[in-house]
Amino acid sequence: MLPPLQIAHMKAKLPIIQGGMAVRVSTAKLAAAVANAGGIGVIAGTGLSPSALQTEIRKARQLTSGYFGINVLFAVSQFAELVKTAMKEKIDFIVSGAGFSRDMYAWGKEMNVPIISMVSSVRVARLAEKLGAAAVVVEGREAGGHLGTDKPLAEILPEVKKAVKIPVLAAGGIMNGYDIAHYLQLGANGVQMATRFVTSEECEAHDNFKQLY
Repeated sequence: MLPPLQIAHMKAKLPIIQGGMAVRVSTAKLAAAVANAGGIGVIAGTGLSPSALQTEIRKARQLTSGYFGINVLFAVSQFAELVKTAMKEKIDFIVSGAGFSRDMYAWGKEMNVPIISMVSSVRVARLAEKLGAAAVVVEGREAGGHLGTDKPLAEILPEVKKAVKIPVLAAGGIMNGYDIAHYLQLGANGVQMATRFVTSEECEAHDNFKQLY
């Protein structure tokens, strides 16, 4: 029996957050499907305009009453506009990585939107907690995308868990129930899974992209 996942106001039936894959891989349809199944969905905001992101958020809200948020990489040029657009839409949370925005935490407090930070070291995890993060997603070298480490997740995760009091999520190469159980045993409160969802019917990526997987 998998335990529920509590982050800020959210209490998901399953300890699974779906990762935000850009560009237009993690859309409203996928995020809503994960939320409806008892997990927490994520729309990838990276690569979208603020108006396109607003449209995706509103579409997801029509498809689910469950929890979903957005993921935006700090490195993108419209980072502030995308985050503020999502907050005005009263999104459940914001996930961010590929850099560090101190301003984001202030915006989150002002708009009452939890911030979840992607981290790959104890130092960054502690900084995120100090600035007000509601949780951290720990990525090891197994994760795709924009990483800040060459250490395996199994090495970093226990160190971060000991260093912070906020919920800790494991991410990178997690594909099935055995993987989930493994990282829960190492101390994770939940997991983030991305690649596993790409070939699902609800993922709106092009079929040629899915066939590569």
